Amino acid sequence: MPLMFLLLALMGGPVLAGGIGPKVGLVLYEVTEDMFLLDHNGVPVPALANAHRRSAVAQLSGFAKLGTPLCPWEVLILTPGAKNCTVNASGADDLSLADGKGTLGGTFAVVVKAGKMADAPEFVVMTGSFEGAADLSLPFAGVAPVGFLTGGKGCIDVGRHPCKPEKDTAFTFTGTFRLPFALTATGEHRPPKENHPAYYLADDLRKLLTVEPNERSLGMPTVRLEIKF
Repeated sequence: MPLMFLLLALMGGPVLAGGIGPKVGLVLYEVTEDMFLLDHNGVPVPALANAHRRSAVAQLSGFAKLGTPLCPWEVLILTPGAKNCTVNASGADDLSLADGKGTLGGTFAVVVKAGKMADAPEFVVMTGSFEGAADLSLPFAGVAPVGFLTGGKGCIDVGRHPCKPEKDTAFTFTGTFRLPFALTATGEHRPPKENHPAYYLADDLRKLLTVEPNERSLGMPTVRLEIKF
């Protein structure tokens, strides 16, 4: 259900929120995440002291600009006047707790509104998979709440045959993760709270970007992933 709440909020807001550069073609928000701590053998452990890696699966949703690989001009045939496409994704990462670096991958679905139904976009027009390298060394080290996605490869399914990003590469991409945070009266970063002011950090690692109402899920600020194709 959190995914639907965020979708409905996004539908009423701008395609791109504040502080997002013009070259960004897709913005995704982490709606939910299930994370496990793993030991050297990949077995889940309850304590950070015994963990070697962290593995998580997240559900994301957001918008792709019209004319980008995940929102081709052909969607205008189905939805005349559309300026964007809704993208839902399920992604998994595997990161080292030593340096915050690792891999990620998952699947996506591009959806549009079905006719004049008063509902969030849900009609699937494209599916595919993606993979890349994740670098969250800055957040892990407590330096800055910004991470990076490099070497991204994506592919598009043909019929009922799932594609493989490495073999069937249809597009490449890079990305920037922005983790939300709150500020104390003295300017220190703290975990954000539900329905309280929160911020993202800009590329210069100094400028504050306010988390907008349509960047929350059930009141909680969400991680923002900006993708460039």
